Amino acid sequence: MAGPVVHEPAGALRRTPQFGNATRDDVPGFLGIMRIIHQEPNSSAFARLLTGQQRDEDEIPLAHLFEEISTLALHGLLVEDLLFDAFAFDFYWEALKGSVRSARERTGNGKFCENFELAAQLAVAYREARPSKVAK
Repeated sequence: MAGPVVHEPAGALRRTPQFGNATRDDVPGFLGIMRIIHQEPNSSAFARLLTGQQRDEDEIPLAHLFEEISTLALHGLLVEDLLFDAFAFDFYWEALKGSVRSARERTGNGKFCENFELAAQLAVAYREARPSKVAK
């Protein structure tokens, strides 16, 4: 008989980013994500997010889109190096976290968009671990 399952709470998770391993094999998945973000119905909401002009009705759909992308990355199905080099997940999280936290409270689903929140933390680690490509 198997022993008890030991599970650490998500707050105890201290995952290190997996950077620097993008290959040509990662291109089709990455291009698919780019296509989803830059075509309607997502592109207008994404453009508003980038300019700080998102509408209330944009926020949960965008957060869930970032959750889906984050889930792929955190499960090793999308290379994190590409994700954090192309997207500012921490910036997006800061803009959307109020709506996400309200949805968590309203629904009682504390796991809603948790991968997006974790990806935002990893995006900060990415920037700290990588020097800017642009000379100052």
